[in-house]
Amino acid sequence: MKHSPALGINIPIAVWIDGVQAGAFAKGHVYERSLTPGRHDIYASRPGRISDSWQGTLDVRPGQTYCFVVKCTLNQVYLLPTSRID
Repeated sequence: MKHSPALGINIPIAVWIDGVQAGAFAKGHVYERSLTPGRHDIYASRPGRISDSWQGTLDVRPGQTYCFVVKCTLNQVYLLPTSRID
């Protein structure tokens, strides 16, 4: 996952995978994680702002790489799939 420049410099995004906090990252950082094949629940939010969080599911297939960019509006964090790995 990549952090959108629109989020600001010191605004971290926390990521949960299958109900367990998997980490957090801020602008200029890339979050990488290996997942076992199968369905995984993913949740992302800004600290203290649960109302504007994003959640979704990802069906992981063996040997595949999935990329997302974290985007943000004033009231919503969301993950957008992307095929680019920079």
